[in-house]
Amino acid sequence: MASGFSQRFGKENKLLVPFRGKPLARYTLEVVSSLPCFNRVFFVAAEAAVISLAWNLPVRVIQNDQAEQGQRESIRLGVTASDAAHYMFFPCDQPFLDGDTIRQLLALRSRGRIVQPAYQGVPSTPAIFSAVFREELLSLAPGEHPRDIKGRHRSAVTTLELSSPLPLFDIDDPAMLEKMQTPDNYGV
Repeated sequence: MASGFSQRFGKENKLLVPFRGKPLARYTLEVVSSLPCFNRVFFVAAEAAVISLAWNLPVRVIQNDQAEQGQRESIRLGVTASDAAHYMFFPCDQPFLDGDTIRQLLALRSRGRIVQPAYQGVPSTPAIFSAVFREELLSLAPGEHPRDIKGRHRSAVTTLELSSPLPLFDIDDPAMLEKMQTPDNYGV
């Protein structure tokens, strides 16, 4: 999902800012597209410059012409494009998310379940939704997010508790970006 407006980041699109040698969103694109466990990877983005980040990767780009509708429109576009048994949603501002964490989450997926990672009990992304929740994902109301579906179906949620916060760390503002540029600051 790469259609957000990054309002906390200021005027720059945070997905395009350089982070340790490449645009921030490129990290998520590369790790996800490198894993053979995915049948299809969709990259939902609004801006041409963000779309260009997928230029040599095995992903299907979906243009989001209604990004002002919020995250629900990215979700709707991705789910509509697929008839998968599970849907996994990745925000593109978690540069330390790694293949091992993704594989651990995928190992927990099953029909009728929602899988999420957490650190010290605080849930995060990426999340996996069984296709049982397809209609709810497609019909999110204005202002709703997938976490609202999790709230309605608490008994269906499986949580993978991580021993480190780093894979889940998202960069939300320029100060966080600057701090995380240096490996010494990864103590999060």
